[in-house]
Amino acid sequence: MLENIRIVLVETSHSGNIGSAARAMKTMGLAHLYLVAPKQRIDAQAIALAAGAEDVVNNAVQVNDFADAIAGCSLVIGTSARLRHVQTPLIEPRECAEKAIFHARQGNVAIVFGRECSGLTNDELLKCRYHLTIPANPDYSSLNLAMAVQLVAYELRIAWRATDKIQQQSPLSAIENIYPDAQALEYFFAHTERLYRQLGFIQNQGVMPKLRRLYQRAQIERNELNILHGMLSAVEKRLK
Repeated sequence: MLENIRIVLVETSHSGNIGSAARAMKTMGLAHLYLVAPKQRIDAQAIALAAGAEDVVNNAVQVNDFADAIAGCSLVIGTSARLRHVQTPLIEPRECAEKAIFHARQGNVAIVFGRECSGLTNDELLKCRYHLTIPANPDYSSLNLAMAVQLVAYELRIAWRATDKIQQQSPLSAIENIYPDAQALEYFFAHTERLYRQLGFIQNQGVMPKLRRLYQRAQIERNELNILHGMLSAVEKRLK
């Protein structure tokens, strides 16, 4: 299950943070690191701070945009210390780990960490099903990137070990791949926006983010998404 979980770092400013995050991952059994448009390339500092996790750094997948980093994932969780006006459902690290391990039994999972100085954008966070917050001391809640990755990675390992024990005691049958991946959801959201604008229902920029949040919260399954697509297509045919 840990093999199906990727850690995504968005526009990392300091190469050393990449190495430190890789070290945090490897200590907890995570190996898949994705880098979205890092500000600095992998250098000697990144390798030095990896401290034995050079393989995670060297095998990191570098992509140009957020969509590529979460491609193929049926669950995307975004980490941010800031609440937003249009709020994605909030979870804490332990619940995040439980949900991630559950979904990793049937598909890929991405846990996303934003820029050191500004975190994730509103648009990026809206592409995530959950908004992960770490309940740190409100008087001093400053966590550096590697610390945040280490904390989440630890919870993932604890949740994985608990699940592994249950499976050994009572083996579970394979779970059907029932959830759509990120691309399928984005296609649905584009289809929804196109039709609703044609109908005149969407007339400002505030509607679609709220619809995204609603559908993400519903945890739509593949067959349900097909039904919704069919409904949209039926309306389009009637309009024509």
